[in-house]
Amino acid sequence: MARQPKPLANDTPIQAEPPRTLFERLAEWMDSNDWKHDAYPEKGNIWTGCNLKDVSVRSWLEVHDGDDWQRVMALTFYPARAPEARRAALAEAINRINQSLVFGNFEMDPEDGEIRFRTTVEAPSAMDDTMFDRVFHSNLSAADRYFPALMAVAYGNAAPASVLDLARPVEKTVLQ
Repeated sequence: MARQPKPLANDTPIQAEPPRTLFERLAEWMDSNDWKHDAYPEKGNIWTGCNLKDVSVRSWLEVHDGDDWQRVMALTFYPARAPEARRAALAEAINRINQSLVFGNFEMDPEDGEIRFRTTVEAPSAMDDTMFDRVFHSNLSAADRYFPALMAVAYGNAAPASVLDLARPVEKTVLQ
């Protein structure tokens, strides 16, 4: 009868970790980039705040982790709401901005005047950190760039047609 070799100390079977969910990876990305946030895994969303050049905003990231595709959507909310009397002018200004954008769009709730910027990234397979960077930092960059122009239309009676001229120039910066 052949002797069975003794197992070596390091021959312990390796337990594979279950794959991390998209939500877990996004929360880890937020942590690794020092973003303070509130995570709600049961709802698939994360809330955070940010100080832009002229305004403090809150941002919401929503995750969809399906069998065939994944999506991360970022929404950044301005604290100021458009006065009812200026909502039509602001809607026109938002339309003018949206026509010039390649990635993302502004929205305004016609009922309460809430103004937000939305970006979304989808992929048929696992997303990586560069995709998280793109969806979130592009979102904050656009919210920052257009805030003064939108507020000039909402509160300063600037003409909607001037909104693109009033926007901050695009800065050539490298995001983390």
